[in-house]
Amino acid sequence: MSVVLVKIAIAFFGSLVTLALVRFRHLLSQLSFRQQGPVMLTSFILLRIVPFLIVYIWLKQESGSDVPVFYDAALHALQGDVVYRDFWTPYSPLFPYITAIFLPLWNSPNAIILLMILVEGATLWLTWRVYQTEYRDIFPRMLIYLTLVGPMVLCVLGGQEDIWMWFFGALSVLVWQRTRDSLWIGVVLVLALMVTKALPVLLLLPLFFLVDKPFRYAVGLAVAGLPALGVLVALVGTKFTAPMSIAELPFAPNLWTVLSPVIGDFRPYSRTLLWIGIGLTVVVTSLGAIILKQRMHYAKALPILWTLCFCFMMFIHKNSFSNYAFIFLMPMLINVMDFRNRRLLAVLILFNALVVIQPSYWWRIHNPLFTNWSDLLSRENLIEYGMEVAILGCLVYFMIHLYRIIGHGHYQAANSPVEFPSTR
Repeated sequence: MSVVLVKIAIAFFGSLVTLALVRFRHLLSQLSFRQQGPVMLTSFILLRIVPFLIVYIWLKQESGSDVPVFYDAALHALQGDVVYRDFWTPYSPLFPYITAIFLPLWNSPNAIILLMILVEGATLWLTWRVYQTEYRDIFPRMLIYLTLVGPMVLCVLGGQEDIWMWFFGALSVLVWQRTRDSLWIGVVLVLALMVTKALPVLLLLPLFFLVDKPFRYAVGLAVAGLPALGVLVALVGTKFTAPMSIAELPFAPNLWTVLSPVIGDFRPYSRTLLWIGIGLTVVVTSLGAIILKQRMHYAKALPILWTLCFCFMMFIHKNSFSNYAFIFLMPMLINVMDFRNRRLLAVLILFNALVVIQPSYWWRIHNPLFTNWSDLLSRENLIEYGMEVAILGCLVYFMIHLYRIIGHGHYQAANSPVEFPSTR
């Protein structure tokens, strides 16, 4: 349980830093554009690179979580093996080859964690640059993101890759701003599917209802997707569907693990629940897209829609787990979070602490699924179940807030162009 205690300490002190930054966010907004870059870079080094050096270079800790899986697949990729045919991976076909980039220089799982940190940094930089013209407070919001304990621990200690998905989300905003052509949004989404994991498929249909030119978007999907699919089939046949098998594994927390003491063991009909979760996520996100399209343009709507999609997925999908928070926390801070709302801020802080602590605790009590009330009689199990309920409660609160934003137009940040202070 020492790892759990360390994460509790990180969550406590990290939350204090986040609250301090929220308190002084208006002062940060006064920095000129020229000053913001160095401050952002310094903050990233202090909150990501320095912890990496302390944990893996100075303390010589071994990487855990999914990193050994990444490393094994990357070694196969480095040898020129063909993904899905010569080795298995639960991720997209290009993912193992990208994670192998640093291995010729540093053949260690830690090289993959460093890559994950750098990709998060690139995503942060891209999001900051893309949204500078949309929201005048994007700079303090991205600094606040850096202090959140959820992304910090999931990236540095967990080596998680989920933030890669939002990199392509921000990239789609960039190409839309440059071209105003929905075709390129389709192309970028195909790239996301080829590089990250299967989850961006949940946005295929909702984005059709969100973009200005839906048929151009469909053309972009076809132009990029059909050749990629053809190459995959030619190389590995239908083996590229292998990552879908991970959807059969039970994880926690989600709606079904919280309800299972009431409804009993849900695993015998887990495939039905899987498709129910996927279907409801697509339907709810599509409805959100239809409404958002009437209220705002693509760049402003996407972070809201993205947060809705993956919040709801994390809630309803029967094998969702805490790491999925890493998918939506950065876009959530763009224009979903209202830092004047103390209750919403408290829920955000609590949620980040829980998604850091709960996975480690769950694994260390042998990843239980509670199928009867009697399972909760032990203190360890009751603590775990309490954290699962609390995480689900936070997600419900976020979704209620999203409903108010989407349904009633109470979205946060200013619509006027940004005017930066003089550098003099």
